[in-house]
Amino acid sequence: DTVSVLYCKRVMSLFVITALVAAGLLSSTATASVGFTNCSSVFAFSFKPDQPTDAVAICKDGAIAISYDTVMIDPAWSAYYVTYAEVSNELSGRLSFYEDPDLQSLGVTQAAVNSDAYNDTWNRGHLCPNHILSYTQDTKKATFTMANVAPQAATFNQKSWLDLENHVFNYIKSSKKSLYIITGVAYKSRSRPRRSWDNIAVPDYYFKVICDAVNGKSAGFYGANEAGSKIDTFYTVEEIESIYGGRLFPDNCNTGTVTPSNWWTF
Repeated sequence: DTVSVLYCKRVMSLFVITALVAAGLLSSTATASVGFTNCSSVFAFSFKPDQPTDAVAICKDGAIAISYDTVMIDPAWSAYYVTYAEVSNELSGRLSFYEDPDLQSLGVTQAAVNSDAYNDTWNRGHLCPNHILSYTQDTKKATFTMANVAPQAATFNQKSWLDLENHVFNYIKSSKKSLYIITGVAYKSRSRPRRSWDNIAVPDYYFKVICDAVNGKSAGFYGANEAGSKIDTFYTVEEIESIYGGRLFPDNCNTGTVTPSNWWTF
């Protein structure tokens, strides 16, 4: 029937993507870190996601834990925890991007604010969006570090990805529930990624996973990093982990199941 055909297409699509993701390149720890223990509150059940083997880990204002992929010169993921009280205290406006001092202290190459990687085609794509962490000036500023951005197709960033970010924000506000969130990127080939003129890797996929730890439920989302890409499907966290190539949330989040009716309608 139609449902079975759609399910088979979904499984095959994920299988193809998973086959393209490089294996054996993730680790449970980073090679170096700055203040990472100050971000312990952003991890569901104290579980830290897998990171690229050559990643460094940093913590911004105790609010965003970032695994920075030194080979790709992009963040692998940004993890953050958001409550109803925080989204109810949103500060308006945008700030300026800045090169990250923690990455500088570690001697890690990062994209310059005026990098050739960013132009009309490719936006500075926030992994942790600024509006969801705009409850203080410091947390808002933390989202504008270049450690928290990667090249993202402009129309994808400004349309379907923005819609997803708004769905998450509005869910927290309407349900009055808190969520653990991890936003990250993935590549078809770590050995031959697309790169800008100044060697910044261009991710093939963006993903987001969310966990309501109190109620033990979770969901995942992903989209191809290209113009016109759509995000209108709920996935299990395990399906997103297969795209990323490593663990993101613990089993306590019920990562193998997803119930769209628990969340919202696209």
